[in-house]
Amino acid sequence: MADDRRWKSGDERDDRSGVRVSGKQIGTGIVVLLLVVFVLQNTDTTSITLLVFDISFPLWLVLTGTIVLSVGVGYALGSRGRSRRT
Repeated sequence: MADDRRWKSGDERDDRSGVRVSGKQIGTGIVVLLLVVFVLQNTDTTSITLLVFDISFPLWLVLTGTIVLSVGVGYALGSRGRSRRT
């Protein structure tokens, strides 16, 4: 006679079901949290010179803009590299 305990019915849930978080996601979350803390701690005003223009901005805004540009460039270059391999 066959052992029916090894076959699970559709109604039974596996104990390990749910959201699985990878190490890459945990690392990304930690980096994002550290970046947010870093940006929020730097709220002074800073002067930015670009060619002949001299503009004063809050430092947190400059840091946020730099992070957004960096992520955008990294995403664009990363997706370009992946499409080449296929």
